Amino acid sequence: MSTGDLLLRSVSELMSESFFIPAYQRGYRWTSRQVTELLDDVAAFTQRPKPVQGDFYCLQPIVVTKRGDQWELIDGQQRLTTIFLVLSFFNNRLVEDERSEIFSLSYETRASSAAYLKSLNEKARDDNIDFFHIWQAYQTIREWFKTRINRLNYIQGAFLNEVKVIWYEVDHSVGPIEVFTRLNVGKIALTNSELVKALFLKGSNFDSDGSRAKQLQQLRIAQDWDDIERRLQEPGFWYFITNRQQEANRIELILQLRAEELGRAATPWDINSMFLAFNAHLAEKRDDVSIEWNAVKRMFLQLDEWYRDRFLYHVVGFLLSQDVKVAQIRVLAQTSGSKTAFRTALIGEAFRITLGVRVAGSELARVVKDRVAGFDYESHGRSIRRLLLLFNIAALLELGDSGPWFPFDHFKSEQWDLEHIRSVKSDMPQRVDAQKAWLGQAIEYFSEPEAAAGSVASALDQALPERLSALREQEPFDSVAFEAAFNDVIDRYDPGSDVEVDNSVGNLTLLDAGTNRSYGNAIFPMKRRRVIALDKAGRFVPLCTKNAFLKYYSSKVDAMFVWTRTDAMEHQNALVTTLVSFFEKHGDAA
Repeated sequence: MSTGDLLLRSVSELMSESFFIPAYQRGYRWTSRQVTELLDDVAAFTQRPKPVQGDFYCLQPIVVTKRGDQWELIDGQQRLTTIFLVLSFFNNRLVEDERSEIFSLSYETRASSAAYLKSLNEKARDDNIDFFHIWQAYQTIREWFKTRINRLNYIQGAFLNEVKVIWYEVDHSVGPIEVFTRLNVGKIALTNSELVKALFLKGSNFDSDGSRAKQLQQLRIAQDWDDIERRLQEPGFWYFITNRQQEANRIELILQLRAEELGRAATPWDINSMFLAFNAHLAEKRDDVSIEWNAVKRMFLQLDEWYRDRFLYHVVGFLLSQDVKVAQIRVLAQTSGSKTAFRTALIGEAFRITLGVRVAGSELARVVKDRVAGFDYESHGRSIRRLLLLFNIAALLELGDSGPWFPFDHFKSEQWDLEHIRSVKSDMPQRVDAQKAWLGQAIEYFSEPEAAAGSVASALDQALPERLSALREQEPFDSVAFEAAFNDVIDRYDPGSDVEVDNSVGNLTLLDAGTNRSYGNAIFPMKRRRVIALDKAGRFVPLCTKNAFLKYYSSKVDAMFVWTRTDAMEHQNALVTTLVSFFEKHGDAA
């Protein structure tokens, strides 16, 4: 959206303006709740605990374009009309000679509305729907001030001088109806990032450079902006640096990082805190717009550099996935002194958040082994999930430059989470519908040739599918019989149940949310079949999850359809060995 100007204007600075409401705008429709929320916000601002001179309460943008000696109001009519009504309330308490001038509102198709705003005649409130809503809003304002009459003058002063709007002037070459449709019909808000973009591109930033130079600088920033947004739209890059979903205006993430770096903390009344941070900074350094844009661009390029480096991609990506802030990692990069020191510092941070202790190099293997052995599913679920993720990342880095890269976009968007490899009896479904669903999965599995070929119990009931089918169809459903059947299947295919082993790291892996929901309490061979099917279909399966179900870490593989206590222990040992090697190879964990 091209701009002619963008600045902050206090309500008092609007008093002499004249606004034209075109036909494409609807009438005034704010409810009592919306009016009250605005007044409550302003009142809360006036009662902030530690007022600082220069603070102000910022309203959302007023979007205008020049129309002769008036401003055509493209967006913000509801806010501006409410401001007019509040100012009218202030005026109506005074004799006519003491009343302040208020900006004017005129309408292309609602001429009577302008007159009604001035009269606020209760008798005419039902003459049309616009009058009704205007009257209701005015009455809300009067009622609101009844309980605050002792603070009225203070609130009035703040409303005039400390309440500001973001004044967004659209270039006259852009059609106002097009802009209105963009902002209203499509329900696409004028975002913080667009406001910041307008700050960087407004013409007054470049006036001293001559028209040609001005155009070139504006074009460079605009092109850079689009290139950054396009890069951030790539799922791999976006989910490398963030854990949140956002479809558009992803550049806001970079802008927010820079705003935080500028040290301008957001306050509760800063609806547009990011915009305000840049506005204040650029106002202080009016001639440094290009320099400030280069600072934003350098921040993006640093993230892009991390993304392109195999080691940094994996370790930084891991830390960011665990809610370590980008700013923290940037501090590590700035204070490390060299790239090698930076990588060592990253490894130290990974060690800290996964194992939580500092350790000398000679003690590393023992400490990792003891810490991992001390983790329990019931008490340390989040820590184990983090540990397993790092296990997968370390395993991929072991493969060298030719190995695949961990897909953070799939891991985050598909919600891979912690799950038992071997089912435990405590996970037995409790609801009848869940019990029937479990029976359906078991019937499907045991009806296939794979089940017979992988049978591990010679006494296994050869009619098991029929037996389970009969149980599922029985009415009323027999939950007692289900528990007996469930335990029988678990004992045959997931034998040797042991609470300590079942809840240890060795019996846990990362499974996607879909598999967890449908197979969470299924027996090992059923889960194994699901993981293999996902891999065959080209779906993402974490390397170590696949290896576990294929028994890559097991020394004895004669019973591929059973997950034993020994399998769990060897899986856990592999994790410890991989992490120790990772910490030793890439940095000093201390």
